[in-house]
Amino acid sequence: MNLARITVAWGIVFALVHFWWAATEPQLAAGLYIAFIAVLGLAGAVVAHRRNRRLALLGAAALLLGVVFGVGRWIADGSLGDDGAEGIIITAYFLIGGVLYARLGIAGRGASSLPLDARST
Repeated sequence: MNLARITVAWGIVFALVHFWWAATEPQLAAGLYIAFIAVLGLAGAVVAHRRNRRLALLGAAALLLGVVFGVGRWIADGSLGDDGAEGIIITAYFLIGGVLYARLGIAGRGASSLPLDARST
């Protein structure tokens, strides 16, 4: 399986999880915000499918910036606060997505045949 397909799958799973989360959110404003994030996940899947280098790098920057802010807040607070294990899982998921999009953006159009582990070729 190549990097572009894995990144597309990540974007779709990201969107589905966020659509589910939006549908179960009792507050309308929060639900609409989460649904917007889900739409961004679908847009990310399209970017990965088309292997758009610049947009992939932009997506990577946004995801990795989210990781930096989340972890930075934990460090500043001196604890995970109310986030707990769920916060760690979400942060790891964003980190994985950021790395996938960064790698896809760096590889550019040639990523259609780039395996996930370049050492396996």
